[in-house]
Amino acid sequence: MSLLTRYLVREFLRLFFLCLAGGTVLFLVIDLFDRIDRFVRYGGTIKWIFLYFLYKLPFIIYQIIPATMLLSVLLTLGLMVRHNEILALRTNGVPVWRISYPFVIISLLVSISAFLLNELVVPGTYQQSEYIQKVLIKGETPSSLVMRDRIWFNGEEWMYNIVIFFPVKKELHGVMLFKIDRPFKLTRRIDAAKAVWKDQKWVFYDVTERFFQEGRIVQTLFSPEKELVLSETPEDFMHLQRETEEMPFAKLRQYTKKVAAEGYDPTPYLVALHKKIAFPVLNIITVFLGIPFALRLTRYGGLVGAIGISLVLGFLYWVLFAVTISVGQLGYVPPFIAAWSTNMLFAALGIYLLLRVEEQPLN
Repeated sequence: MSLLTRYLVREFLRLFFLCLAGGTVLFLVIDLFDRIDRFVRYGGTIKWIFLYFLYKLPFIIYQIIPATMLLSVLLTLGLMVRHNEILALRTNGVPVWRISYPFVIISLLVSISAFLLNELVVPGTYQQSEYIQKVLIKGETPSSLVMRDRIWFNGEEWMYNIVIFFPVKKELHGVMLFKIDRPFKLTRRIDAAKAVWKDQKWVFYDVTERFFQEGRIVQTLFSPEKELVLSETPEDFMHLQRETEEMPFAKLRQYTKKVAAEGYDPTPYLVALHKKIAFPVLNIITVFLGIPFALRLTRYGGLVGAIGISLVLGFLYWVLFAVTISVGQLGYVPPFIAAWSTNMLFAALGIYLLLRVEEQPLN
């Protein structure tokens, strides 16, 4: 490793961990002030509040790493531009790619680390934080559980077994409803290909309804369409989608294959599967976006101007990413395009700007 590379890596990592710590603290403070009233109202103890935020830390870090990467690149190169170090390097024939490649290598390692963090740490710790918040602090009864093959949801009157939930369409696919009377006696079961939320009620399609007595089927009814007035609304199932997205990549891929094999549309899970890789790769793209702005600070109005432009680009990224993910979940574009199109667009923009910096010597 050359002296220049060691210097760039040292300065970047110093600012990276400083920004990461600062961003984490800022996130925690904002989240604390947002939730403290509710925690106090439900009688949450200091112990449970502390453990809630402790278990949520890996999730927070995973979410803010891309912004931290962008800010660290801007600060590292921005300070070097301000101290005329970049000008000295360029004057001595050091090309832009030579200055940039240590940051690209670091971003690649950070992307891999972020992926592993989200795979190995975030699912368990985030679920634990949610358990502390909902059960130990708010006193709620756990209402759902993500099983290996299907999603179970315990409603007020029925127990649901769901293959896929489409939050945008407000549809449930592959639905089984069980009515169980005390003490654990199955009295009724409803199987349906799908259920759609219409006019404040659920409409079930391709329905098979079975009635039980003393453990035996006493009546079976079939109907192509059936309306049911249930206590649960689509909002009650919203967290099911979040929990399935929190599954590790391998488990989610296995679940997606099983859903497809059973004849159901796996589109939401395919989008979530691609998203698990696309989001960590964002750490590399932020470097390609940050380097050209940092190296042209005089043109963009100094360090503040470069950060402002990067924040605008970051906002545009999140808007486009959210839109393409939603469109992909609706099935209007392929899952790969939904998850990766924004990344490809901003990667192309970053590479183009980086090449322009190489072509135009610094003043």
